[in-house]
Amino acid sequence: MNAILAADHIQKKYGGKPVLHDASIHVKQGEIYGLIGKNGSGKTTLLRILTGLIPTYSGTVSVGDVNRQKARISAVIHSPSLFFHLTAFENLKEDCPHKLVKHFSLGMTQRLKLAVALLAKPDILILDEPVNGLDPEGIADLRELLLRLNKTSDMTILISSHILSELEQIATCFGILHEGKVVKELSQMELSQSEYKLEELYMLYTRGGKSGA
Repeated sequence: MNAILAADHIQKKYGGKPVLHDASIHVKQGEIYGLIGKNGSGKTTLLRILTGLIPTYSGTVSVGDVNRQKARISAVIHSPSLFFHLTAFENLKEDCPHKLVKHFSLGMTQRLKLAVALLAKPDILILDEPVNGLDPEGIADLRELLLRLNKTSDMTILISSHILSELEQIATCFGILHEGKVVKELSQMELSQSEYKLEELYMLYTRGGKSGA
């Protein structure tokens, strides 16, 4: 199956410093793709390029079709467009609390961002560190929601995180991003057939043990 969302040979610099170099990622329709990498590895920059929030870069990005129409993408990325001087109702148009967003906890803000992203009924949902600020119950609720969206709506989901234990519970495939490059992509099946656990594999590819995608 061809990728519904792909980036090839992406390079991006800030102030002359490389953040991404020759980074490639391929997400197939219906997958839950877990993008793994430590803080500062370039995850957010790559996601912002995939969503068009960063228009200038080297390389190519392509978005496939769903039902003969270009796939719709929604994203929750660091500092997305919530209006913090408005209430949740004014942001979402159908939220019960009339509390200003600037007074929300981090967990409440994360939930609102996700709700706003889902209003568009996207074919592809991109989430950048979505469990940040959530308590264990909130993390479990989010996991259940994403699995349900994936199963019932065939929604393709791309999640970036440095929390391997959470991604291992939900993702059907993984990409390891290290120092601005995707050094390995593999499916959940390939992982299960490997002699390594996800954490061990991550360490191998990020600590000099292996190289190449």
